[in-house]
Formats: sequence, structure tokens, C-alpha cells
Amino acid sequence: MTPSRRTFDRRLNTISGDIKNRITTMGELFVCEKIIDPSVLSTDSTLIKAKGHVWHKSSIEEGVIPRSGIDTDAMWGFSHTKGWIFGYKLHMVASTGSIIVPLAADFTTANIPDNQIYGTLTSNLSRTITRRTIFMSADPGYDDHNLYDLSNNM
Repeated sequence: MTPSRRTFDRRLNTISGDIKNRITTMGELFVCEKIIDPSVLSTDSTLIKAKGHVWHKSSIEEGVIPRSGIDTDAMWGFSHTKGWIFGYKLHMVASTGSIIVPLAADFTTANIPDNQIYGTLTSNLSRTITRRTIFMSADPGYDDHNLYDLSNNM
């Protein structure tokens, strides 16, 4: 029998509160057990559309909510592949070997640039992982001199 929507909501609410810790703990376990090699990691983000109607920028600036069903926490973000998206952004660091495992993750509104979340994202990596990391691959959204310094000091 399939669980009810309410059961899924309750379970997802308990998971979402500590999902970042669960991802970090899982990644550390995979590294300790030598299931993955963290010497080369990759970081990137993806835009996720908010559910419901979009809130147009002019209405946001005026503070007007034109209809119900608008996620007022979401913001506008731009992706070269997806265009303008009203919603959120998932930022993630993952292994790059034959098994790809998320090692750190964070969610922000879609308008937060990748280079602004990189420090928080990499600080969520455990020392077990960062001691073994040699290279971090990232797209131009992370191209920032301060991030090179931060990566070198991991």
C-alpha cells in the first residue's frame, strides 16, 4: 500500500531539516571506507522552479502579490542553459570518479551567485574529505580570485 501524502510530508519534513548533515556524513563514510576518492571534486549549481505562479519582478519591487499560490520566498535567477527561472538554486559538491556521491549541498534562492555560496559549501565538507582533495572543478560562475585562495587553504 502506498503511504498517504501526509505521511510523505511528515517524513520529508524530518529529512529536510538535516539533509546537509546527512550528505556530509554519508560522503565522509564513503571516503573512510575508500568507496570514493575525493582527490578530484566538482561543484556546480542548478536552478529549480518554484511551485505555483511566478511573481514578476515589477510586482516584487512594488511589494504586490497579484494572486494566491505564489511562493513569496523564491526569487529570479538566470542560467545560460535554462534562461530566467523563478525559484531556488541547489548548490552541490560531488565526487568525480566512477561513483558520483554528493559530499556537500546547500539551497538558496535563485538570485544568489555561485561564487557567494562557495565558501559555505566547502566549509560543510569534513576535514577527512578536504585533507585528501587536490583539485576542485567548477564552471565560470565560481571564477573569483578569493575562491582560489579559499580552495588552496582547504
